[in-house]
Amino acid sequence: MKKVDTRITVSDIKDQELFNDVDFDTVMSLLQNCEIYSIEKDEILIRASDVNNNIYLILSGSFNVLLSNDGSSPVANINAGQSIGEMAAIDHQPASAYVKAAEDSRVLVIEEDVVWSLIGSSHAIASNLLVILSQRLRYGNSVINIIKSQLREYEHNATVDALTSLYNRRWLDNMLNRVMQRCHKDSKVLSVMMIDIDNFKKYNDEYGHLAGDIALRAVSKTIVQYLRPEDLVTRYGGEELFALLPELDVKSTFTVAERLRKAVKQTKIIDKEGNHLPSVTISIGVAEMQDPDDSHKLIEAADIAMYEAKHTGRDKVCS
Repeated sequence: MKKVDTRITVSDIKDQELFNDVDFDTVMSLLQNCEIYSIEKDEILIRASDVNNNIYLILSGSFNVLLSNDGSSPVANINAGQSIGEMAAIDHQPASAYVKAAEDSRVLVIEEDVVWSLIGSSHAIASNLLVILSQRLRYGNSVINIIKSQLREYEHNATVDALTSLYNRRWLDNMLNRVMQRCHKDSKVLSVMMIDIDNFKKYNDEYGHLAGDIALRAVSKTIVQYLRPEDLVTRYGGEELFALLPELDVKSTFTVAERLRKAVKQTKIIDKEGNHLPSVTISIGVAEMQDPDDSHKLIEAADIAMYEAKHTGRDKVCS
């Protein structure tokens, strides 16, 4: 930021929001000691967490407001005729964002004591400042809502498998122990199923990976349709799925698994052009929670049962 060796004139500030309907004869004397600075493109005017007590009037150019200085997209753009730093000049709180020049710009720096002198000397300036602050607050609330929405989307994407729309392995790693503890606390049983599509590598080799993706989505959709709303299904990895069935013992879960096996066998697999692809079968391992503190043991039990189903003929359920 480089100081410009020139004095402020009425023509410099006549289009500023802060000076709408202001009698310039009453304020120019207060502004004469305020300094003008030139700022090069990409130069930072305000850093997040810094305390700033000045108001900056943009005489020319424009600035971007960024939540971080890592190349992220700006959340706002402030142009010539607008101001920067009103909130900080009043509440003395650290800045919550970065303000960076979007192009070569010039700003008039109004220090805190001059700000209050201007407010005291002109009702119009006080009124304009209130309008500017209210707009900032309203816009700030909209930005917060956008950020919250983005965070929800990021959280969703971080825990949901993009191909099948099922929960992913990360979600299971975070939630399985909680589900087990909750069932144990409520004195309820919990059973799980490890589900694997039979001969899936061969299916991909013969019909292509796109066909394999379509088959995996179809199987996932069928499984969700045949389970209860309270049952939780995840893509465990590759063609393996893992389902949690609260309040069902291993015998009841075995019955559910048999129903799933038959339903998947009858599921029609159709590509985007409407062509029918070969159907698939699944092998399922069923296990019931024994130790509420050991999720690995529960997964291992279901996995062992599933491999028994595959090694003894496939297209079957074992427990």
